[in-house]
Amino acid sequence: MEVLFYPNAYKPSGVMKSVLGDPSHVLRLQMLSQLRSRPEQGLWLRVSANSLPGNSTVRSWAKRRVLRAFREELKIKGFGPNGISLVRGNKDVRGTMNVTVKQGAVTAEWGSVKAEVGKVLEAMVNMTGTTRKQVRWG
Repeated sequence: MEVLFYPNAYKPSGVMKSVLGDPSHVLRLQMLSQLRSRPEQGLWLRVSANSLPGNSTVRSWAKRRVLRAFREELKIKGFGPNGISLVRGNKDVRGTMNVTVKQGAVTAEWGSVKAEVGKVLEAMVNMTGTTRKQVRWG
């Protein structure tokens, strides 16, 4: 699993950037509206499995697996699925996280996937509020 985290910054996905950058693109207005209506709070989490070999069923399953691990670990740490703290006194997780699923996450035991996600989230929670531009794991 490869993770790129932008603390305190909200960035559109690569696909959205390319559509927004093309003034004549058919979906430009729709995506611009989506981006403007999305509140810049909590965690914007994107999971991608485009680099995995195999068919779309395997890629979809791998994405759902990693996304479930993130949601479960966020809940254990006292956060909602969007990174908003459920515990009074804790800071919200703020920023954009892009996760790229690698082959190891498909074949690994569920406990291993959750443990790796837990480490990433722990580091991410500790970075919330920092001035770093981006952090890369994996």
